[in-house]
Amino acid sequence: MTGRPMLLPAFFALAALAALLGLALVDVRTVPPITGTCALILTLAALGVAILR
Repeated sequence: MTGRPMLLPAFFALAALAALLGLALVDVRTVPPITGTCALILTLAALGVAILR
């Protein structure tokens, strides 16, 4: 049961990677701005968790 809490974040990470891969197959030029936006959102989320803890 210890690995179960990590199942949902792992699923979201895999879904995000699959979405970026699909986006790259459609239009490669849009991947860097989207990746930068994802990195900004993850950074802000990590900052929020750090502040709340």
